[in-house]
Amino acid sequence: MTIALLTRPGDEVVVQDPSFPVYESVIRFAGGRPVFVRLREENEFRLRIEDVEDVIKGLHRVRGLIINTPHNPTGSILGKEDIEEIIRFAKRRNMFIVSDEIYEDFVYEGKHYSFLQDPDWRDYIVYISGFSKTWSMTGLRIGYVIAREEIIKKLEVFATNVYSCPPAPFQLAAIKALELGTKWFERYLDEYRRRRDAAYEELSKVPGVRVIKGRGAFYLFPNVKEVARAVGARDVDELAKRVLFEAGIVFLPGTAFPLRGGEGYFRVSYALPVERIREGIKRFRDWVKDKVGL
Repeated sequence: MTIALLTRPGDEVVVQDPSFPVYESVIRFAGGRPVFVRLREENEFRLRIEDVEDVIKGLHRVRGLIINTPHNPTGSILGKEDIEEIIRFAKRRNMFIVSDEIYEDFVYEGKHYSFLQDPDWRDYIVYISGFSKTWSMTGLRIGYVIAREEIIKKLEVFATNVYSCPPAPFQLAAIKALELGTKWFERYLDEYRRRRDAAYEELSKVPGVRVIKGRGAFYLFPNVKEVARAVGARDVDELAKRVLFEAGIVFLPGTAFPLRGGEGYFRVSYALPVERIREGIKRFRDWVKDKVGL
């Protein structure tokens, strides 16, 4: 709703590539044009303003940026300096920032730095989060927005005419979640860190796989281009299908996250017990070794 509200027909909106596919879909639905900025493995998949400036050079209707940190699908996070630089850039060009921070509690090294920590956030930032990740309330589809009063009032009209309101039991569950706070989550974060470390360790053992130890969310984004070449797969989509049907392991191809930033990558979710993670990636490793004769 925020993207549709802030995007006018013909507007250009900067989107990380790879990124959550809904961003692109809604920009197009609103009549805008997504402008993709590649997140590069050598930069740990962090958005760099130099890359944004290169991509928007010559464009005249760039209205905003959609930023997701911690990031789906790569597991990268933006640090304090990254975010301050992005905000300064948006201020210079009078651009809005839609900041999707739903994974903000899943940070394993350092701390999450929010766009809301900028003193002028009301003039530039719309913050999006929800209850699906920290509280695991995925099926309830409850989210929330923090923005200046003018935007909230317009979103209220939008929401009323789209879905009226969230069902009352879901609202009560969300209130209970807020009452619980997040102190209880610390031990779960420790467990997710163990899962991240196990996934990284096991993927690092797979011949031909290169992987960055993502510091946030619950995803790794291994580079499997060499594996695809070695086993004769045309692309990462074919590789994922072969691993699924021949080894019984599900990996999501990076091509599910438009535009081209996910080509040659898998998204690996480690929202599973450590022993299942190790078992699954070992089966992938054994499959690769068998195919290349190691």
